[in-house]
Amino acid sequence: MSSIVLKGDRYSGNTIVSNCFIDEFMADANGAQLKIYLYLMRCIEADEPVSVPLLADRFNYTETDIVRSLLYWARKGIVSLEFDDDRNVSGITLNDPADAEETEVSLPKKSSASGSGRKVRAACSASQLKAFRSKSDTKQLIFAAEQYLARPLTPSDMETLFYINDELGFSMDLIEYLIEYCVCRGKTSTRYIEQTAIGWAEAGVKDVESAKRGEKGYAGSDYYTVLKAYGITDRNPVDSETSYVDRWKEEYGFAMPVILEAVSRTMKAIAKPSFPYTDSILKRWHESGVSSIEDIDVMAASQSAVTKRGGTAGVTAQRSVAKKDPAKNKFSFNLERTYDFDELEAELMKKQKSKRYSRM
Repeated sequence: MSSIVLKGDRYSGNTIVSNCFIDEFMADANGAQLKIYLYLMRCIEADEPVSVPLLADRFNYTETDIVRSLLYWARKGIVSLEFDDDRNVSGITLNDPADAEETEVSLPKKSSASGSGRKVRAACSASQLKAFRSKSDTKQLIFAAEQYLARPLTPSDMETLFYINDELGFSMDLIEYLIEYCVCRGKTSTRYIEQTAIGWAEAGVKDVESAKRGEKGYAGSDYYTVLKAYGITDRNPVDSETSYVDRWKEEYGFAMPVILEAVSRTMKAIAKPSFPYTDSILKRWHESGVSSIEDIDVMAASQSAVTKRGGTAGVTAQRSVAKKDPAKNKFSFNLERTYDFDELEAELMKKQKSKRYSRM
């Protein structure tokens, strides 16, 4: 990610903080937001380069935390943000706090060519959290959450609940069911709860009933089996994931044992779930005429023998796969067939020696 263009008034030798900022904005900001703003002012004074990764490394935050803080100040009117085509922050202008006006700011949407992007979680202010906590239904949710999690909620926990309610649009009943759902699976971190909520939101879950229907509808299905093979047991599959599974079954024509073998190889190769990586494996198998686990073993044995002996070994094995669909395999078979000339030479010398002895 390239450096951000930072603009604003510079003051030689000092970092000057506006009294208006201290009086009007500092009380509601959290620690991360204050650190980022003050450091931006310091960078303006020293004419130092700025980037989201640099800020994240400097303060030991995630890049998402940095973007949240920048969006918070942009909504307050303290800064103005510019974005590049990939939705990265490319420019920051520090405004005079005395002239700041609150405004609606969010990450620009991705173009249709690049797919839909997940909404970045925006940081909430102390006043927003206070108002959120004061609601009667929030108090009931806090009580239930603390019972499920067996601990008091931290400010970070409260920010997560606020995000799930405010930005994902979950009702208090749905949030309580979400927490119960996660705890029943042995997961009590709010990070896990948040990711599950995002998965539900992407799957179109709107209320407790739809969450339960989705759980029952996917449980035991091939979609859920694939997720489980990836080690994902905390949520239902999202649309993009079900599309991949449908492609593997319908377009490629694979049965579940072959799909699960590809998933297993994915996890061994990159040690993390990746539907695109698994798709690349299955696409290659489909193009090679593989239709069963036995075919995979035959192809692997063929490739191993070709590598060790220079090409002739494994041709028979390769043919056994090609016979199932000659149209798909005749070109790759002919190109892969080579000869072991040392073996041919030894065979020729053996025949010549046999002829000489026969003449004697």
